[in-house]
Formats: sequence, structure tokens, C-alpha cells
Amino acid sequence: MGGVAGSGLAERGVAGPEPAERGVAGPEPAERGRDRARVSRRLPGVQDGRGSISVEMVVLAPALALLLLLLGAGARVVEVQGHIDGAARDAARAASLARSAAAAGQLAREAALADLGPSSWCGQHPVVQVSGYPAAGPLPAGGGDVSVTLSCEVNMSPFAALGLGAHMRFTGQAVAPLDPFMCRDVTC
Repeated sequence: MGGVAGSGLAERGVAGPEPAERGVAGPEPAERGRDRARVSRRLPGVQDGRGSISVEMVVLAPALALLLLLLGAGARVVEVQGHIDGAARDAARAASLARSAAAAGQLAREAALADLGPSSWCGQHPVVQVSGYPAAGPLPAGGGDVSVTLSCEVNMSPFAALGLGAHMRFTGQAVAPLDPFMCRDVTC
């Protein structure tokens, strides 16, 4: 029996003492430094990657915030314009059924306010303008149309970082044919 202690154990398939037990602690700190130097020499510009995720987040976080603001502003614009266009369409239809120009304006305003309602982004005072309503009497030979223009201001202050003003004015317009069988005379 000679040789190194424990060498017979390895030949018989039995594990020997752990490296720490044999007094081996791994590469020396100087060797580790040389390994890093070799890697950085092979790949120019490559340094230790610690802290790189923090730098990436500092750069990407404002860009993501602006992207979310842009999406929110776009969604509000699309939603408000859809509500205003729908309200103008309903107001034009209501005005086309009126018997007088004054009644057309009143019916158009009521229909627009009913469509916009309190849950709308529109302010408290939407402006409703009715035009094209004929004077009393029969319609012209080609028929007639009534046009309604609806506009209101919407609060856009949450999107001030995008350069939008505090309020934005939105306008919708709709045209409806006048009913040829409706009596528009005072004597009807």
C-alpha cells in the first residue's frame, strides 16, 4: 500500500475527500482577475455587466410612460369624436322631423344633450347649430336637407406632457333629409 492517501478510494469508486477538505479553495483572486482581463482583451468594450439593467430602465421608463400617454390621448380623441358624431347624427334626425325652424333647433339640442349625457367627456355646454331648415310651406322640388353642427370642449389636461392644451374643441357635423310628407306650415 503506498502512494497518496485516498487514491485507493478513487480506484474503488468511492469518493475521496472534498476539495476544501484537502486544502484546495479554488482559483486565487489574482487568477480570477487575470481571467477577467483575458475576457475583456478578447471582447473590446466589454466590461463588468453589473448595473446595466438599472441604466436600461432609466432610459426605457420615460419612453414607456410617454407611449402610454400617447395611447391614452389617442383613445380619448377617438372616443370623444365618436360620441360627438353620433350625437350630431341623432340631432340632425330630430331636427328633420320638426314642424318649424325654432322647433328644429330645440329638438336638435335635446337630442344632442340626451346622447352626450353626464358621462360624456364633453363639457357642460355643447354648442348646437341647425342650418338648412326651409321656411314655412312645401319643400323645394329636389327635397331638402337639414344640417346640424355640434361642438364642445373636452378636458385634455392629463395629456399636457404630450404638448396638448388643457382643453380641446371637437366638432361633429351631420346632415339628414327632410321628410317630404311632414307638414311644415302653421295651418296644418
